[in-house]
Amino acid sequence: MKTLFLLLLVILFISGNKPGLSQDNNLQKNLGADNKVKIQSIIFNDIETGIVNNDVKKFSQYLSAQTYLSLINGVNGYYSSNQAYYILEDFFNTFKVVSFKIKETKTAESVSYGKGDYYFEKKGKREVAHLYVTLNKAGSKWYIAQISIN
Repeated sequence: MKTLFLLLLVILFISGNKPGLSQDNNLQKNLGADNKVKIQSIIFNDIETGIVNNDVKKFSQYLSAQTYLSLINGVNGYYSSNQAYYILEDFFNTFKVVSFKIKETKTAESVSYGKGDYYFEKKGKREVAHLYVTLNKAGSKWYIAQISIN
């Protein structure tokens, strides 16, 4: 009986210290004293940082269960968050970013949009594509619903 109690106590302790959702943790780290920072701004910043540093992991936590991708390499459709992660990782390795900045965002109650110019290099040639990101709110969380790079 003591062993079972200790085992349950250890399991509760481990699950209690495990970060629930990194979206919540990231928000808490980035909120100011006046709590006026919106989670959408943080997500757009994470997307921008991830793209500039060729690090999909930086924003993969926000990929929805069914993320729509439309990319200049012909990828077009709905993908699970896992599939989207690897597709984007492959895309950014092929179309190496030279510079990227989200220049414009629009925020509504349950949908947010961001767009910017994605300057990249492929086979020694520099080009530009337009990047659009759509965030949707599901419950209290924001997720990337769509990424288009055309």
